[in-house]
Amino acid sequence: MSAMDAIMLQHSKLLIAVVVSLAAVTGCLVELVKKQLISWVDRQPWRLRMIPLQRNMMHNFGYSKSTTADETVIVDCYCFVIAICSHHLVMSLALTPVVVLGWDSAGSVGQFLSYSGAVGDLAYSIYDSVQVTLRTFFPVSFKCLGVQLPKKYFIVMVCLHHMLSMILTVPMILFYPTMRALHVLMWSLLVAGGTCYLLSCYKFSLDTQSSLRDFLRYKAIVLVQLLTMWFVRGYIWVSQALSAMMVFHGRGDLLFLCLGLVGFVLMTLFNVLMVFDSTKAAVRWLPKQLHKQSHGTKLACQEKEMKAKQHTEGLRRVQAAKVVLAAQ
Repeated sequence: MSAMDAIMLQHSKLLIAVVVSLAAVTGCLVELVKKQLISWVDRQPWRLRMIPLQRNMMHNFGYSKSTTADETVIVDCYCFVIAICSHHLVMSLALTPVVVLGWDSAGSVGQFLSYSGAVGDLAYSIYDSVQVTLRTFFPVSFKCLGVQLPKKYFIVMVCLHHMLSMILTVPMILFYPTMRALHVLMWSLLVAGGTCYLLSCYKFSLDTQSSLRDFLRYKAIVLVQLLTMWFVRGYIWVSQALSAMMVFHGRGDLLFLCLGLVGFVLMTLFNVLMVFDSTKAAVRWLPKQLHKQSHGTKLACQEKEMKAKQHTEGLRRVQAAKVVLAAQ
């Protein structure tokens, strides 16, 4: 073994130890934030509107109707999405200097932040892969982590989504830390994932049945999600991933080329699912119009409420007049 190989092996061991430690810390932080969010969501007036929409999304990921019959499970999943999307956006902020300025111009601080963002994202991928695996295949032994997860969810999130990060992040930041395609891919995927799903959580709280403003906000969010998914998970993903593999091929790095191809295929399948889901939502919602019946119902309720107030006020005035006459 050469001196360079020995140094790289030592750095690899240190990096793996750091990542494993960060994965444990990330898991604890996510769970703590989730508990606080659950307490907050349970007090919100839009909670009942969110429940059926979040339930449908969970069904798309393979959750059974018996599992989603429990509203606490739905709220738990909703808050977990908010927590992990917030984590995604924080990690993307760490990667921003290198993406905007370039590796050399970002300096030592920007380069350190880039390493931190990459390692932080990997730490979350490891934590989530472990907890999803345990809840999918050993639900009784690890009931404390939550309800049993469907195998479809395991395939989509662990096999297709997290696998790319877990097999390539450490080797890439050790051997190809300056690669432009790596920085753009990590940053864009984190921003797209964090932004789109946080917007989903927000749109689930909107009143699309009786509020024209909320209805238009919902449609605007659907449009933003559609454009973001097609641009990031379509154009940027394909172009930058192919660019990275061209670098591997040009340098004759067969190992990285093979790993890159595996990651490319798995992540492409995940991206196709995300793009399809956003497209399906756009086809359903963008042409949709607010039901006039909803407006009518709302106006009728307002009229009834106003008449009730007028009637109550009239009774108060009559009662006051009687009191005055009696006193005279």
